[in-house]
Amino acid sequence: MKLLSEEADFSALRKEYGNMQFHMFRSEGAIPFISCIVCVCESPEDIVENWQAIQSMISVYHQPSGILAAWNVYLIFVTSGRVPVWEKYLIENNKFVARKILLDEFAELASPEQLVIELHKQLLGSDLTLNTRLHDRIPFTHPLKKFVSGAPLDSKNVSKEKRVFMMNEIIEFLSNNEN
Repeated sequence: MKLLSEEADFSALRKEYGNMQFHMFRSEGAIPFISCIVCVCESPEDIVENWQAIQSMISVYHQPSGILAAWNVYLIFVTSGRVPVWEKYLIENNKFVARKILLDEFAELASPEQLVIELHKQLLGSDLTLNTRLHDRIPFTHPLKKFVSGAPLDSKNVSKEKRVFMMNEIIEFLSNNEN
């Protein structure tokens, strides 16, 4: 999947928030699965003061149609400054209208090309790599290993009794070794 820049009419937002830039990105395909509206702000204060009003305007003018697209709308706020942690938490955990991501502390205001790269990292995991040690066996060492190794998993009465016995041993072990 790839995010592509798309033309969108942000005239109402630009009129209200002239000091901010707005961009639209959508996943490729006949039915866009992901829609991202990016708001680039010069200062973190602009985000903190205006994010709720911006999301309200987006809900009126830019809410995508279609069941899939409506559930995969992202409102991304970008700034070169640092947004205080509590405000960032409040914004990102608000799910009204869209999921929100706040990208702060950029060295400079991001260009659309830089935004696409960052969105691919944030939403599509393009920066993730597969661990080459995937099939290496990792030894399991835990004090409870001796109590759970060989536990029967079927539903026979004998197996149930064996699991009850094993659980009692674990409880006794934990009671004796509380600290």
